[in-house]
Amino acid sequence: MKPITEGKSRLAPKLTSDQRALLSLAMLVRVLGAAVATPGMKDVTVYGGDDAVRRACERAGTDWRADPGLGLNGCLAAGFSDAVDEGFTHGMFIPADLPLVTPEALSMLIEAGQNKQLTIAPDLANDGTNTLLIDLATNFPTLLGEASFGRHIQQAKQFGVDYIVHSPEKLRFELGLDIDTAPDMERLIDMTPDLWAELRRETQEAGLDALLPANSRNPVKEPVEEGTE
Repeated sequence: MKPITEGKSRLAPKLTSDQRALLSLAMLVRVLGAAVATPGMKDVTVYGGDDAVRRACERAGTDWRADPGLGLNGCLAAGFSDAVDEGFTHGMFIPADLPLVTPEALSMLIEAGQNKQLTIAPDLANDGTNTLLIDLATNFPTLLGEASFGRHIQQAKQFGVDYIVHSPEKLRFELGLDIDTAPDMERLIDMTPDLWAELRRETQEAGLDALLPANSRNPVKEPVEEGTE
């Protein structure tokens, strides 16, 4: 995680900085809630972020650790190494920008990959990687970033890793919709007309409202462009 006021910079033409902070924190709350409620998920840890992220983890009953400063893939390698040291056999990467993720979706992914070394859930465009489940005995350094889904598939084949792509139509948006670009945001708003009020309520219920920038505490009906009235 980045600090909530620094996240989702690609949405700057679409959303104000206060909206982006609210979106980042509320999506984290949703992802943590889904992960904690997923049967078989033994430990949930967030790396990086600021005091708002740390407090969100405390409220959700999850672990929080400082960013090791190794970049996204280096951080994930460090997290999986920590998991091995702590006796875990499998690790899962879940980004904090899956606003529709559910325990059912994560449970289905775990079930689909229970006999595989690697399970990959792509984004809606089959371009990025939205979730990874990996047998921690497998040699598979992650390649998160641009076009990571195709690169992960290529690497799995190159390394002889037994993998499965998990993208069930039934739960297409739960794992497939991540929020990186303006079209992603427009899709989410179309699917959730009262989105801003819902995000505001969820951060309130999580006891995190005071950690948001002051202007983020007022729900807005429509996104507005930075610098416009």
